[in-house]
Amino acid sequence: MTKTIDAPIAPAGRRQPSRRRNKGFQETHALLIDTAVRLMSEKGTEALSLSEVAREAGVNRTTVYYHFDSREALLAAVREWSANQFAAAFAPSDTAENRTRFITRFVIEKPEVVALWTEEFLSPGRVVERYPHWDTLVEGLRSQFVEGVETADIDAEAFAALLLTWAMIGPRVYRNSVRPDLSLEETVDRLARSQTAMLRLIGVTPGR
Repeated sequence: MTKTIDAPIAPAGRRQPSRRRNKGFQETHALLIDTAVRLMSEKGTEALSLSEVAREAGVNRTTVYYHFDSREALLAAVREWSANQFAAAFAPSDTAENRTRFITRFVIEKPEVVALWTEEFLSPGRVVERYPHWDTLVEGLRSQFVEGVETADIDAEAFAALLLTWAMIGPRVYRNSVRPDLSLEETVDRLARSQTAMLRLIGVTPGR
């Protein structure tokens, strides 16, 4: 099953689940998102439907509609889920290199999900509304930049935008256009070590 970092937040436009929902509801909710992510990765976003999610998840359509009243609501939940996966790369729960490896593999293995989130990320509007972890990322970077003479003039917001752009696009460019001859493991290893070393050069540890 796809690794989930945080429970997804209910998208706008559908009923918010009560915080007192039982464990079964939460497990089914996570299963439906997990199934949607897998189907998107295998067949593409356009092929996704609530009926297919119900069939693949082994539940009836009524159950799916209880969680998501439309295909758009399900896609919104997948966007939220993917944003939480990106947040894992900048959270202090593991070493910087391991976090980078995780997000690099995620981007390569789930291009349809990443493309869905990237499309929304690039649309007009405040970034914090699409990526709830934005302010935390920016403030964490800003606190590190002011500690060094070489980094004092770096704009934390600009750097955060570049960092997220690299995370979303860099691995696919390298995998598809630069070194398509490498295995997935070799690709992840090279990218993770390179990005970690680059950040270390300027004394930055995302999520510190």
